[in-house]
Amino acid sequence: SDPRLVEAFVPFLEKLVKNASWRNKAHSKLSHTAKSILDRLQRPPPPSPTAAQTPSTPTSPSTPTSSSWQPGPLRNLSLEDSELLLSPISSALGSGSAKLVEAALELLHRLIAHSYIHGEADPSADPSSQLVASLLEAACNALHLDDEHIELLLLKTLLSAVTSTSVCLHGDCLLRAVRACYDMYLGSRSTVNQATAKASLVQMLVIVFRRMEADSSTIPVQPIVVAEVIELPDAGSGASPTADATFVQGFISKIIVDIDGAFTPLARTTSSAAAGTVPHDGAFETTAATEEGANPADLLDSTDKDMLDAKYWEISMYKTALEGRKDELGVEGAVVATLDDDADVRIGNKLRRDAFLVFRALCKLSMKTPPKDAPADPIVMRGKILALELLKILLENAGAVFRTSERFLGAIKQYLCLSLLKNCASSHMIVFQLSCSIFISLVSRFRPGLKAEIGVFFPMIILRVLENIAQPNFQAKMIVLRFLEKLCTDSQILVDIFINYDCDVHSSNIFERMVNGLLKTAQGPPAGIATTLVPPQDTTMKSEAMKCLVSILRSMGDWMNKQLRIPDPDSPKIESEQNDNDGGNEFPQTEINGDASSEVSDSHSEVSNGVSEAASLEQRRAYKMELQEGIALFNRKPRKGIEFLINANKVGESAEDIAAFLKSTSGLNKTMIGDYLGEREDLSLKVMHAYVDSFNFQNMEFDEAIRAFLQGFRLPGEAQKIDRVMEKFAERYCKCNPKAFSSADTAYVLAYSVIMLNTDAHNPMVKNKMSPEDFIRNNRGIDDGKDLPEEFMRSLYGRIWKKEIKMKEDEFVPHQQQSTSSNKILGLDNILNIVIRKRGSAMETSDDLIKHMQEQFKEKARMSESVFYPATDVVILKFMVEVCWAPMLAAFSVPLDQSDDEIVISQCLEGFRCAIHVTAAMSMKTQRDAFITSLAKFTSLHSAADIKQKNIEAIKAILLIADEDGNYLQEAWEHILTCVSRFENLHLVGEGAPPDATFFALQQPDLDKSKQAKSSIIPGLKKKAPNAGAASKRGTYDSAGVGGKASGVDQMNNAVTILLEQVGIAEMNRVFIRSQNLNSEGIIDFVKALCKVSMEELRSASDPRVFSLTKIVEITHYNMNRIRLVWSSIWHVLSEFFVTIGCSENLSIAIFAMDSLRQLAMKFLEREELANYNFQNEFMKPFVVVMRKSRAVEIRELIIRCVSQMVLARVNHVKSGWKSMFMGFCNGII
Repeated sequence: SDPRLVEAFVPFLEKLVKNASWRNKAHSKLSHTAKSILDRLQRPPPPSPTAAQTPSTPTSPSTPTSSSWQPGPLRNLSLEDSELLLSPISSALGSGSAKLVEAALELLHRLIAHSYIHGEADPSADPSSQLVASLLEAACNALHLDDEHIELLLLKTLLSAVTSTSVCLHGDCLLRAVRACYDMYLGSRSTVNQATAKASLVQMLVIVFRRMEADSSTIPVQPIVVAEVIELPDAGSGASPTADATFVQGFISKIIVDIDGAFTPLARTTSSAAAGTVPHDGAFETTAATEEGANPADLLDSTDKDMLDAKYWEISMYKTALEGRKDELGVEGAVVATLDDDADVRIGNKLRRDAFLVFRALCKLSMKTPPKDAPADPIVMRGKILALELLKILLENAGAVFRTSERFLGAIKQYLCLSLLKNCASSHMIVFQLSCSIFISLVSRFRPGLKAEIGVFFPMIILRVLENIAQPNFQAKMIVLRFLEKLCTDSQILVDIFINYDCDVHSSNIFERMVNGLLKTAQGPPAGIATTLVPPQDTTMKSEAMKCLVSILRSMGDWMNKQLRIPDPDSPKIESEQNDNDGGNEFPQTEINGDASSEVSDSHSEVSNGVSEAASLEQRRAYKMELQEGIALFNRKPRKGIEFLINANKVGESAEDIAAFLKSTSGLNKTMIGDYLGEREDLSLKVMHAYVDSFNFQNMEFDEAIRAFLQGFRLPGEAQKIDRVMEKFAERYCKCNPKAFSSADTAYVLAYSVIMLNTDAHNPMVKNKMSPEDFIRNNRGIDDGKDLPEEFMRSLYGRIWKKEIKMKEDEFVPHQQQSTSSNKILGLDNILNIVIRKRGSAMETSDDLIKHMQEQFKEKARMSESVFYPATDVVILKFMVEVCWAPMLAAFSVPLDQSDDEIVISQCLEGFRCAIHVTAAMSMKTQRDAFITSLAKFTSLHSAADIKQKNIEAIKAILLIADEDGNYLQEAWEHILTCVSRFENLHLVGEGAPPDATFFALQQPDLDKSKQAKSSIIPGLKKKAPNAGAASKRGTYDSAGVGGKASGVDQMNNAVTILLEQVGIAEMNRVFIRSQNLNSEGIIDFVKALCKVSMEELRSASDPRVFSLTKIVEITHYNMNRIRLVWSSIWHVLSEFFVTIGCSENLSIAIFAMDSLRQLAMKFLEREELANYNFQNEFMKPFVVVMRKSRAVEIRELIIRCVSQMVLARVNHVKSGWKSMFMGFCNGII
């Protein structure tokens, strides 16, 4: 035998001999066995050539030969020898003695860690595998000794077995190891052992799922980061929150490192916090005997009898989704024997089966509910919490196979969806928090394969809490808000949600409702409505909602930047989102998977048909909005609603089309459907006949037919309408069942009787109930004078009495709840009501509720578009902005106006910045101008006496926007440059410098003359300037400037001093200096806006300003070196401006303008002009035009002097400019 093996066994056997109790018969026998084996190990074996050769050439068990030698689980030993050596270990583990168990576990761990034991552990396989399985089972059973040291040894042994590449745990053995760790977490009295058990569980799950993803049992793994597993307090268990994380980390790391070849540095595995445990009740069983080693394809197709309870959830719910994909689950039609021919496939299938079984077990454990006699059982809650936490870790670290394989997506739909349903309305905040976290992981990482499920659960889990404004559960809503903030940082998720739900006719407008819910939360409960929130809670909630709104806009901007390749080095999101693309944002097309190609082809089918994504999206969105408008109109006035829908081509004109619409469309008011069907107009009558004829009542009991018929609408109140509907029903029933009654009259009368019986039996207002005899007596002679069989009548009576006939909608929704929200329109009220419905005992879900929920899932899955559309076209953002810009503007403007809190102000300004970035880059003029105008007003530069710190922050935000988004601002530059102009005026006031009016204002006689003249040379100069003193104190935003009169200086001094300390004139000038960085379109927009602002400054005859006029000269100088094509466009704008100002009635301003033009011309003439170009001539034309139009002699003389100076100074550079110069001289002579 291997000397190392002997070295391992000898100390163990000696301990058995030493510590076995002679008084205990079993111990005594164990001691004798140990002595015997010890003697054999210490005695050198006789030489035997056959024995020496046999281990080196073991025969395959599948191909037996004449040799009786069989390999055992111990390396190089036969099965017989292995049993001999391992039997003391099993006996010691079951001895009940702590010392013996301790010795056995130490040896078992050593054998596994050093790969002395090899092969599979399977109780249903060959004897060798059975031997290993029995050893591990015995080790797990030692947990009942309740010894802390033994618990740690057991954890070490089990984790080594799961990690080992030589021992393979599959199926039942793997689940048994997981269950032992789970039970230890539950039962251990040591907090350190509890933390170690939880960390071991996480490590096991990481190994199982990583091997499944790699389809290999030998893939190296690395230890988890334990601090992330136990960093939060263990809520609800009473354990210390300060478990020894260092000890646990060392424990886990040593086990992983000690496994031969198991440790290689890999990507870090993230984990999370919170813990718990609970009795498993079959959660760890593989159930059917056929599953033990059978084809994994059968695993999902079999009826899962142990799945909580068959009555709660039927596995066939999504069975159809898995049909046709069996080749992905395993080898088609394979049996165990055939798998031996392909080891890789066998390993792959078993690894996937293991992952599936573990995932299913955790889902079951997460659904455990406390017993009715102990609804607050902390053990059950700890178990639920731990299971949810482990599920959360799995989903957050899910790989490509888990996210895209139909096998695992089916498991999520079957098991995890029910877990969410049971836990999302829990009153335990930790359970609710984990449910939200799991759901967010599904949205982030699994959304391509779970479109219908997410469409149902998002309103149920997230929007239900978010939209409760007046009386929310503070903790629950804060959990939802924090998760939404995390969700909103992923830009691709938001765009995908909008495309796949807000643009899907059969889905709720999730994005729109989310934005509106956040807006209402940020604004707080309406005035006059009682709320359960105290002021600090209200403030905190508003702040969180504001963060989410800002995150939405920031993410939209980041997504737009990536699509348009807009450089944004300051954004921290670019790198993180690129990393996310390797994880949460990974689309199926990036996966090497068979499902990927099909999803890609489906998702881009519209593009292949020649329709762009944006055009298709616009059509779908418009169709949905128009359809919802028609449904809302129908619910008020059915006839007009049908007319609207027909005219809008949402419903066909035939009676059959209308009937099908009424029967299948969600959101229609059932009462209104009944009223419309009961009308006697030709179209309504035809529709009613078509509606009834669409039912097939063949072989249905009479009451079943009525139930099916009345599920879709409520009978109208008028007797004549009821008569028409029931008459047609009776005719249809008799046509489908010709032998049921002698005539339709019988069915007609009996239908009335059944409806009366239903009301009598189930209306609490009726005191004297109808007896079976009364019911039979009331219906005597209705069958052409004969009585219907008494047995039939009594059976009919019993069924009606036992189960009320209800509309489908009213089955779980109280009549008084008439929701007008989009939930109602989209048919989600039933689902929401199930979750929030008050129940007798906490966490209890009735059979009917689950069955109804199952129907709702099927209905949503059937109606929703099955294709998931990954967003790629940036035009989609336009539709998103159209939905959210108004709520966003309100959310940012109101707090900015009313609050002085620094954090609130910072959030609002960040929201404005992000909104302006998106709307400007997408060229959405109306929305962009709305945000910029609002932000410019909040600077209060038009009313300097009101300037506060928040206004100064708004000024800084304006400057930042000008710097970052200048290329896209277009006409909005006017608002920014107006703010800059007003700031400069305040700067002059603060420094005590004389205003421009000192030098440029008209004298009083000229002023009166100017007022009387009807000059239209400068557009807009007819407006009267506001009183300068009033402007300085409380000017309006639209006023031309702040003014500089002494009457306002005192009020402004303090505000201006504070402003100038934080924002210098140099920062304002930077706006003009950086104009040279604008692109070709941006600089033209900038120049146009600056000219417009300059016009506004010069409008006042008594108080003109030339700030912007001087800046025009500066920016022209900065941009002189642009290419001729761009410069021509710039000069086209400037030449018109200089001509207008040069002809001003204010001579001082006109002279200043012409002198400015001279400076530019001198600078421009320094540039060489090639032959046959005409640009100098174009540049000089303003001199010629002003010379012609101006009536002022001073201006004409100035122009001649300017031209003369240019000729003298730049004569060698003048070429095409001579033409304009001579024209100017000619006009001067004239």
